[in-house]
Amino acid sequence: MQILVNDTAYTVEADASVESLKLMIENKDFVPGHLIRLVNADSEEIEGGSLAANGVEEDDTITLLLDVNGGMRRKWRKKRMRRLRRKRRKMRQRAR
Repeated sequence: MQILVNDTAYTVEADASVESLKLMIENKDFVPGHLIRLVNADSEEIEGGSLAANGVEEDDTITLLLDVNGGMRRKWRKKRMRRLRRKRRKMRQRAR
């Protein structure tokens, strides 16, 4: 069967595992497999097992999401918050 992942067609068997699909995506798009999250059009996250067990059928569109941690590093955030506190304290003292 053929499924679409972000406008890229992949030909897989109905009983193929989710991990095998992630490997195919990794080989074609050069995205690390441990960062890939697959979401079906019904907004259900596709996890372990086979594609058929997760409700994926012929010509379904699957959305590929990257599971990347974001945000500031802890030490930078700590340093920035310390600076902001000092600045607020200074402004309060000026207002007196």
